[in-house]
Amino acid sequence: MKRRDTLKPAYQTLPRAVPTDDWRILVLTGLAALTPFILYFSYFSRLFWFGDEFDMIDQFDRIGFWNWLWIVFAENFVPVFKVFWGGSVLAFHGSYRAMLIIVWLTHALNVVLLGRLLRRCGLSWSAVLVAQALFGLAPTNVETLGWTVQWSAIVSVTFLLAALIRFVGSDASKLTVLWSAGSALAFSRGVLTGMVLMVASLLGRGEGKKRPLLQRCGWALAYAAPALAAAFLIAHLAAGNHQHMRGHWLEAVVFGTFYYTVNPVRLLFLVESWGWHTVVALGLLKVALVIWALVSSRGRLRLLFLVLVLLDGGNAVLLGIGRYQTGLGAAQSSRYQYAALLFWAPMFGYLLSTLLASARLPERVRMGLFAAGLAAACFLMCRAWGPTIDTFSRERGTDSRRHLLTDANPETYSVPGIPFMPIQRARELIVKYHLH
Repeated sequence: MKRRDTLKPAYQTLPRAVPTDDWRILVLTGLAALTPFILYFSYFSRLFWFGDEFDMIDQFDRIGFWNWLWIVFAENFVPVFKVFWGGSVLAFHGSYRAMLIIVWLTHALNVVLLGRLLRRCGLSWSAVLVAQALFGLAPTNVETLGWTVQWSAIVSVTFLLAALIRFVGSDASKLTVLWSAGSALAFSRGVLTGMVLMVASLLGRGEGKKRPLLQRCGWALAYAAPALAAAFLIAHLAAGNHQHMRGHWLEAVVFGTFYYTVNPVRLLFLVESWGWHTVVALGLLKVALVIWALVSSRGRLRLLFLVLVLLDGGNAVLLGIGRYQTGLGAAQSSRYQYAALLFWAPMFGYLLSTLLASARLPERVRMGLFAAGLAAACFLMCRAWGPTIDTFSRERGTDSRRHLLTDANPETYSVPGIPFMPIQRARELIVKYHLH
């Protein structure tokens, strides 16, 4: 009897009901994603309210919480995120530590959802665990997971993953439309969720049997409608680069291309070179991985990879438009790594699992090598959080607390990260909302 190869990439359609063992493993992976937060909790506890957080609190303090939900914030129209974030500020009585706990729990949920999605598409556990480890533990996510403004991007990803699980695993549904809307209304680049689902719906579900064209068009419109509405409001009401792009398109293309080619590999693998040859090499490697993943996969898995490729490309376009003025160095900012890892890690995990499965070694040896390699990678990523969060917590915590809370004569009379707000106004908000 042929032995079952647990490391061989799977293409078969998995049952709709999740096996109990799958759920147990998925929950454990979610808990494992909390490891950096638990290990370095004392560093995270230093962090304090910073920049845009004061701006948002100032806004709902001046105009009222309900009115604040419906106004644009920079280039964002994000009432769903504002309900979560503003509600948490009030519910937790200004505790930044409690806010960060919620951020990390949402991240852990995303790790679970990513694993569920990849299993639903037929990937083996070896590929899934690699993808989850990279997405869940990478220290390059320090700003996303250490600044509550970035909870917006995390919540948007939660809705995205929930929508994709429904989309690839069942017939079109109203719930998928709801998740798509949530993604668009939680984060500005969340509008990509609905647009990509629209494209995927028109192309078919990737399982060899397409619905009638008229039905596909109807669902495609339903997926895109919330995203189009949010994009319309952002385009006409929000301030940003999109309002004055004449003469700047080349800068936007360069910034977006640079973002696409170097992320997430350059920071994740500590590539020190910054020359054009490095950018080109990383870009070619990424494109090669994308092409190989699309060509070698089938069914739901190919559909998922196509969706991830479209999301990654769309993200690069929107970032190019929105951030071209910040300089190429900003293209690899920590706040942009969360999405880049999400779109890249599944294909990278698929590649490693395929290479491992093709190795002519006994199964136990291969499984041992895989377990040892994964454990080593997880250990190194968790260890790298130490110096990363130490530096970040000094800048966003220790220094910020001293500037806002104790300095009688601060060097500047503006709030760190938001120079147009006087420090006295921040101190009023700190007292009123018990910010600590």
